[in-house]
Amino acid sequence: MSKDTKQGPSTIGSQIISQWIEFYGYKIHKGDVIFPKQIVKKIIGILDKSKIDRVSEFMARHIIKEIKLQEGDVTYSVLSDHILKWNKVNRLELNRIKQSNNNDNGNCSDIFISKHNLGCNWSELECKTYTKAFELIGQNVISSEYDEDMFCIKVIARNDR
Repeated sequence: MSKDTKQGPSTIGSQIISQWIEFYGYKIHKGDVIFPKQIVKKIIGILDKSKIDRVSEFMARHIIKEIKLQEGDVTYSVLSDHILKWNKVNRLELNRIKQSNNNDNGNCSDIFISKHNLGCNWSELECKTYTKAFELIGQNVISSEYDEDMFCIKVIARNDR
């Protein structure tokens, strides 16, 4: 393995240990329960579509409360960083694509996009949860879309408001 990556065994071992500590240390510290993706997919998959809006509202408010407990103020950059970190430690792919500044007021837009294999209910729930969380802190979500294996949100980043 070290020949493939052109790194020494101690470097690889250090990376593995630090990734393990980051993932499990964060999860244990927060009191989170860890489920395999297939269990999450099954649970979310049987969620009644008529309840997704209510669940996403609850989740968005919970996210904002959690961040307030950790950080105090919930700004655009703080919320964005937390969402990206939570997805990373849960081994979910979520990317932020920064768009160029295309207006006079100094605001730019970011696109958050996730590709996964957790189904349409997961996409809808995550898309609506993150959309609502951004809106709760005064950000303007200008578009959102989802299907069975991806979701995408475009947010106007308002100067760390």
